[in-house]
Amino acid sequence: MCGRTACALGADRIRRACVYRDNHGRIRQPEWRDADKYSPSYNKSPQSNSPVLVSRRHFEKDADSSERVIAAMRWGLVPAWFREDDPSKMQYKTSNCRSDTMMEKLSYKADGKDDDEEWKGWRLLTMAGIFDCWEPPDGGDALYTYTIITVDASKGLSAIHNRMPAILDGDEAIRKWLDFTEVSTQEALRLIHSTENIAFHPVSTIVNNSRNNTPECLVPIGLGPKTETKVSTSSKMMLDWVKNKSPKKEEDDLPRWSSQFIQIAAPKRTSAALMQQWLKKEEGDPCAKKPKTQ
Repeated sequence: MCGRTACALGADRIRRACVYRDNHGRIRQPEWRDADKYSPSYNKSPQSNSPVLVSRRHFEKDADSSERVIAAMRWGLVPAWFREDDPSKMQYKTSNCRSDTMMEKLSYKADGKDDDEEWKGWRLLTMAGIFDCWEPPDGGDALYTYTIITVDASKGLSAIHNRMPAILDGDEAIRKWLDFTEVSTQEALRLIHSTENIAFHPVSTIVNNSRNNTPECLVPIGLGPKTETKVSTSSKMMLDWVKNKSPKKEEDDLPRWSSQFIQIAAPKRTSAALMQQWLKKEEGDPCAKKPKTQ
């Protein structure tokens, strides 16, 4: 469902955009883990690194579970139980996971991905997700990866796609999703549903190529009404002629060679070729010749 995201903020601005209050009411900014692995982008695709907001307790067992950290994680979940030596050998697409099956599938464990506000810029789009840590069987650096949870699309988005990201709307929803020691799994899962509280607009197809990383990827474009191609009277006559032309007669009309020498026949003047030549004439092609009539 979701194959592109954008996060063009630098690491420090993301920290300020994710400001929050801990359980003691103190205003905090989450600290970064592996900030050097994160690069801002207007066009993020699966396998790229994105900022993921999680409870500090995942990295420090004695930490307050309401405290948060931002970790650079690769988009596309590689579960901890995956035993190949190369995560690229993962045969399943795990950039998204369905909310209605994520608790049944072995690939997914419960915890979340998010970001939030209390700053002067745009509010970040806070999407719920699941992350995991994969370690190479033969040793090496651990790899943190994540997947975005999807739900049935809201009424406003259903014309575009039948799925949408699970959006955590507001500070309280984010707190409940992240604070896994204070909030039960069942209570957290009640936060996973579609929402109409989202603005969207069409963008250029340049986002289809992940190498394109410019502000143009986010610029709204207009979608004009579809226009039907007008066919001229003469072109319509030609199309009718093609439909009614007898294939056998066309074959019988081909020239027959009587010379004793081997000769190369001229290209067959089929109805399709004649029509193409005629349409070029209609479009004003000076090189096109009007087909001869017998």
